[in-house]
Amino acid sequence: MQQLKSAEEIPGSYGLPILGETLEIFRDSELYLWRRFQQYGSVFKTSVLGRKRAYLIGPSANRLVLVEQAENMSSRIGWYFLESTFGNNILLQDGEEHRLTRRLMYPAFHGKAIATYFDTIQNIVQDFLKDWGERGTISLNSSFRQLTLMIATRLFLGSQNKSEVEQTSQWFTQLLDSSMAIFKWNVPFTLYGRGQNARGKLVAFLREAIAQRIEQGNLEESKDVLGLLLAAVDEDGNKLSETQVINEALLLLFAGHETTASLLTWVIFELGNHPEWRERLRQEQLAVVGNNPLSLSHLKQFPQLTNVLKEAERLYPPVYAYNRGVLKDIEYGGYRIPAGWFVTISPMLTHRLPELYTEPDRFDPDRFAPPREEDKKHPLALMGFGYGSHSCLGMEFAQMEMKIVLSTLLRHYDWTVKPDYSAIAPVRQPSKVKDILQAYIEPLLIKHPLDS
Repeated sequence: MQQLKSAEEIPGSYGLPILGETLEIFRDSELYLWRRFQQYGSVFKTSVLGRKRAYLIGPSANRLVLVEQAENMSSRIGWYFLESTFGNNILLQDGEEHRLTRRLMYPAFHGKAIATYFDTIQNIVQDFLKDWGERGTISLNSSFRQLTLMIATRLFLGSQNKSEVEQTSQWFTQLLDSSMAIFKWNVPFTLYGRGQNARGKLVAFLREAIAQRIEQGNLEESKDVLGLLLAAVDEDGNKLSETQVINEALLLLFAGHETTASLLTWVIFELGNHPEWRERLRQEQLAVVGNNPLSLSHLKQFPQLTNVLKEAERLYPPVYAYNRGVLKDIEYGGYRIPAGWFVTISPMLTHRLPELYTEPDRFDPDRFAPPREEDKKHPLALMGFGYGSHSCLGMEFAQMEMKIVLSTLLRHYDWTVKPDYSAIAPVRQPSKVKDILQAYIEPLLIKHPLDS
């Protein structure tokens, strides 16, 4: 029987005293992971602000952390630095607390609830995109962040009119910016202090919105997530408290707009570089929708669009690494990783492994179509939306939102993108590169009737 090595023997460096490699990780984000992976292989270590961490790369590592040893891992400890921004929420919960919250939130993101959001999303999308053919060049990520934040504030915060949407979006942007502060000093002149002030205003807005919704009644008939979270009750009579609803709404606002905007940005960029795929998707739209208004039932009849979204998820996963705190010693790769350490797994690196994906740096949505179906080589070969008990609750919502946006763009516009793909390929730092991506939008010469 092979003797397990100590975690101290894992390849890598702890960096500077106390700071560890924190500054490099914050500065270089995804590039840090690529460098260490190329240098050390699928298991390496570091230290972040005095906390020792092991990076475990590949589908087997993903399964160990998210499934096999999930009960010996803590998401709360792994994402501890987000609690001051978003409060105690489903991302930071473990065990029975997490299972109860997920059970209460699940109905708001599945089944008939999803159908009730379709009209709201489509109306916002159509209004937002209606003048894109006249705007010329647009910044993709900032534009899509604006759009998805409008949708999220409407459906997750219950913001009703345009001024409310703009105000809550502004507060949330300040809060989000503050989450990147390394030092959490809650005084007015600091980045973190300004974010906490914005958080207080968002919480006050939500408390008032919640009180109004409860007074109005009929929460079960709500056509937004906020109302359905307030209405949620399980078979044992458990409900989410007001504080829980507020914390979940703030987390949803973050996850529901930032990740969707990022994926949309990369889809438009890749399609801009692959006119043959734009044409294939247009033909699919024409075959399914024809000259009719886009409907919810159409969205399930776009296999090629679904594969394009999968390829964007593979190449540019919106969360490039997942963190967990180790509660009980685990074993991986011949090492014993002790309780008290952190572990990190990476969808980004997994999705670029050549043993899973042919020519992994190439945009090739057909890799997901029969007979290839490369994502089925391993259950955790594709995990841009997570896996297991902590998989993304809003994945179906995000898919619907992205398909509405892309269907609308494909039916009415064509576009070219810059910079040239060869100037940035292969993309190893999507979180930084996406902010420079631009598209020149032109109306299609032969347009379908506007969706109504």
